[in-house]
Amino acid sequence: MTDTLLLHAPAAAFVEPYIRRALPGVKIVSDCSEGRPALAVMLSSTDIYGAEGAADMLGEDAPKDGPWVEREIAFGTLAAGTPTLILRCPDIVATGMEGFPRRLAEAVWRGTFFHLPSNEARRSAVHASDIAKLVAHAYAGGLPKPGLNIYNISDGEHPTVHDLAEALAYRMANKRVSTLSTKPQQWFGRLVYGRRLTALYTTTRTYSSAALEADMAFRPTPVCSYLRTHNYDEESL
Repeated sequence: MTDTLLLHAPAAAFVEPYIRRALPGVKIVSDCSEGRPALAVMLSSTDIYGAEGAADMLGEDAPKDGPWVEREIAFGTLAAGTPTLILRCPDIVATGMEGFPRRLAEAVWRGTFFHLPSNEARRSAVHASDIAKLVAHAYAGGLPKPGLNIYNISDGEHPTVHDLAEALAYRMANKRVSTLSTKPQQWFGRLVYGRRLTALYTTTRTYSSAALEADMAFRPTPVCSYLRTHNYDEESL
């Protein structure tokens, strides 16, 4: 084995700088051409449980389908013989984030995200810095078993969409998120959103990370708390 980390993050390349910072001196590679790495890590997605529709505290044994199944199988084959960690990630909050968190942040910034008082939809989330901490822990020998280890990862808080929007707004010079308090206002908000956006903002998608907490004694910082309390300076990503 070499002093390298095999990293595959097809939908979360923006997390790599966080991992590099957590593992100074470790070379991050995308294949095994330079020898067998010390650890292989794939940042997979909870979309493996279905990218559309509601999900409530799904665990690793939940039914899976779609392209992420084949991606995980292919990575497991590539990393055969190497300690391997596959993390099924929900919404990842970070500099350069993509997907739902970016879309929500952009809507908050533009002032086009509105809070519906009856909306209690929740989203599992995790900050990239905690993914990096877990990868560093695994690199130091923290995997619970040899071979393949697959886990969901989330902050365990599963914030409401509104709480996540408010935390993002706080980082934007404490921008204001408007509440549509009356029925006519809520009707107008749903009209502005359209059916697809209304479903996006009002559908619960949460995933259990109980197995990760039990096997690796690791629980990330709640994302909303991180956004509100982390001291961002020139060294922050």
